[in-house]
Amino acid sequence: MEDAPDSAVRAFAAYAATVTLENNLIEGCDAYLQNVPPDETLTAAAAINFANPFYLPGVSADEVRHLEVGSWELARFIFRSRLTAHHADQPNVLVACAPKSASTFIQSALCHVSGLPNVTLNSSADRPAAASILGIDLREQEMDELALIRHGLNGRGYVAQHHVRATPYLCAQIDRFRIRPVVTYRNVFDSLISLDDMLLAARREAGNQDLYFSDGLPSSYGSLPQEERLLLLAGRMAAWYLQFYLSWRKAERAGLVAPLWISYDADFLGDKAVLADRLSNFLGPDRFPHAALYHALADRERGRNFRLNQGVAGRGAAVPQSVRDLVLRLYEHYAGDDDFALLLGI
Repeated sequence: MEDAPDSAVRAFAAYAATVTLENNLIEGCDAYLQNVPPDETLTAAAAINFANPFYLPGVSADEVRHLEVGSWELARFIFRSRLTAHHADQPNVLVACAPKSASTFIQSALCHVSGLPNVTLNSSADRPAAASILGIDLREQEMDELALIRHGLNGRGYVAQHHVRATPYLCAQIDRFRIRPVVTYRNVFDSLISLDDMLLAARREAGNQDLYFSDGLPSSYGSLPQEERLLLLAGRMAAWYLQFYLSWRKAERAGLVAPLWISYDADFLGDKAVLADRLSNFLGPDRFPHAALYHALADRERGRNFRLNQGVAGRGAAVPQSVRDLVLRLYEHYAGDDDFALLLGI
């Protein structure tokens, strides 16, 4: 039986998960390990590194040689881990989402009803907030296999939420790690208005703090006129929205994946009882009972705590014609690939 870290070590590891290199991560963790009994040091150091992948203790060359792992030893551990995760009897859910499609609210409702943890699958960091603190926000949210293995072995299951497009590789990961995918999407123009609201609010909260590594936008974003802001967002996001939707549609038609589709306008803003029934049947009524899901999805007070701005359709009417034309020109090139009526509100 493997040695598990005690509660004190796990608590410190959870703290270390949110410490950046600039905040003396190594010095603080090394100092903590000095107070750990010698026979527990390796377990404690491993727990801290498991929580924060950038922590490596200051050790001598002799200690490294004593702990070193060869490539074939790693291969055996990876094989055993993949095999165990593939056969693990636990519910694993991925909410693959377009921005501002109520995905955070849906993810939180699923966690609330099932008692499953919210995890991040695009890094080996301890949890979503830790990954963000460590500076991951500008990365494409592709799945990290170490994270898939890690959370696939947690004995509980999980709900993850990521802005991730479908690829054959991702679909194979979904199959191998027995993940149930839920895809959420929304009218592009409504999404742009809602995203702009969120970005402006973040700048008000941050004051003069530079948010480039959070959203990639210029420091002048908050002072630009609305039309300029939306042109900037459309230039960045319109192609991503299209590729997100089209990638999941094409992967489904190719038989690579069978997701549950949730439209913000038709489903989330529609009959919550119907949405709860669809989610319950798709994910399993034992862990996601219909009645509990309905109450969680219908609770508007919870929505205010999970970035649900206004929860209405039609906000895209405020998008200037210049922005609308930019988006429509892009989608015209893909008109023969799919029906984008729901995305464009036409």
